[in-house]
Amino acid sequence: MKPIQMHGAILALLASIIGPFGGFLASAIKRAYAVKDFAGVIPGHGGITDRMDCQLQMCLITWVYYSTFVHARHGTPTKLLASAMILSKGQFLN
Repeated sequence: MKPIQMHGAILALLASIIGPFGGFLASAIKRAYAVKDFAGVIPGHGGITDRMDCQLQMCLITWVYYSTFVHARHGTPTKLLASAMILSKGQFLN
């Protein structure tokens, strides 16, 4: 399994387990403030935020996963390019 496939599988697992809790969190906020839906945020859209609550939560989860496991392991693009520049021609082709 390639690393990108492993990261994709982990994010899919996180989305299926943690994603639904975004809806629960939005419902709890609505109940606390006695609001029917979040239609007032973008007037005329009938609560588009109600449809996007899981996606907004998964944006946060994906960012935390990326910054913790992917970015920390591979570094910045500048460091990656600097590492590639010091390779010999034989190492670069392999």
